[in-house]
Amino acid sequence: MAAEGFPTTGRVGRVPDAPAESLRGLVLLHRRISGLAAADDGPIAVTRLLADHLGAVAAVVSADDGHGVLAASAPGADEHRAAAVLRAEVAEPRWERVLAAARRTGRAMRVPGQGTWVRVVVPVEVAGQVTAFLLAEEDPPHRARAAALDGSAADDVLLLAAEHAATIVGVLLGRERVLAAAAGQVRDDLLSGLLLGRARSAAEAGQWAEHVGLEFGSSAYRVMVVVPDGGAEPAPVVGDAAGRVDPLTAARDRLGRLVPGVLAVLRDREMVAVVPGRVDPVELADRLASGLVRGGGPWPVTIALGREVDDLAGLPRSYDQARRTVEAARRLGREGRLLRFEDLGVHRLLLQVPDPEDARAFAREVLGRLVDDGSGRAGDLVRTLARYFREDGSPQRTARALSVHPNTVGYRLRRAEELSGLVLDHYSDRLAAQVALEILGYMDDGAVGADRDDAR
Repeated sequence: MAAEGFPTTGRVGRVPDAPAESLRGLVLLHRRISGLAAADDGPIAVTRLLADHLGAVAAVVSADDGHGVLAASAPGADEHRAAAVLRAEVAEPRWERVLAAARRTGRAMRVPGQGTWVRVVVPVEVAGQVTAFLLAEEDPPHRARAAALDGSAADDVLLLAAEHAATIVGVLLGRERVLAAAAGQVRDDLLSGLLLGRARSAAEAGQWAEHVGLEFGSSAYRVMVVVPDGGAEPAPVVGDAAGRVDPLTAARDRLGRLVPGVLAVLRDREMVAVVPGRVDPVELADRLASGLVRGGGPWPVTIALGREVDDLAGLPRSYDQARRTVEAARRLGREGRLLRFEDLGVHRLLLQVPDPEDARAFAREVLGRLVDDGSGRAGDLVRTLARYFREDGSPQRTARALSVHPNTVGYRLRRAEELSGLVLDHYSDRLAAQVALEILGYMDDGAVGADRDDAR
């Protein structure tokens, strides 16, 4: 492990007074390792003890992909340098095979080292799962320790010490996990309080914001709400072989990888994130949602964005806007995509109508037979009318957009007037028609109407 990175002679910083190979010395060493279960330093306290009292190079590496070095110590070497050497070492393919074997057996392993070096690998378990590995290595011919036990037992000292040390590291990591979970819950509660405006004063809100890491003086923020698509059967979410992963949990995890340090909380059936203004929300939403499905396919979630705000008082407003945008997506049949509050237009007013069916009934009354006619030709007429409004009443631009002759546009508009009873030269009729088309979803560029099935 460390033969290439550390000297093999004269490298022991301090030799213990009592030889560790003596039975008494081994018992004392175990006691000292056990005493570290309450250490505030975490795993580094264990690797430091192995380095100081055994003259060994020791490290704790994560069991996750990449095997990050959680702690590393070596006699006569700075701990940052020790971590750097170990990081490069465990990145080699052979170590992936060794660690996989240790995980599979769940037991300590002797690993051949270069020359006379002795290596051991011990799985570290937390709550019945291997979450890390303790690695230890020494060069017996160069250690300044007496062999008071018989030869085979003396060779087992490093293994025995490492096994006990791995148990204590498991205790420390378990304690850190509990503390991290508790701290995470506190952070989530404070973030939820800020989003809902529950602070009793501006000063208290400022304290909460400081605790969770919001810095409005240097950045603006907007609230993102992610909800599962309530439409068709969702595509398999990235996870286990069967795709059985909650999309909101997967979304929060992926968002954390895309924007390190982003604040996100799971609330009811939504994932809420406070996204810094420096992040392009459209690109982020696309990368977030597309990364939740295998092999492409429809988004399994709807993503809604509130307006960007530059002060803490605006955060609840941005959250409310994002939630209203989610409701608009549901009413308009536009789930499984990104919607921004600022793009809702007249729908921000339509959301105030308590019963969506009342709005749809109004739209059908305005458009009359234009949406009640079951023929395909009526569909062409209503789509032409919507495009005409989108092109600001220009028959020429409408014709180019629909790839038809301007005379065809004129004919369709006249037929639309006949079927609906509207007079497009009258301002009130034009306004009513546009609102009706917005309600039914025809004004959404490139999208089919939410009530398209009803219109046929």
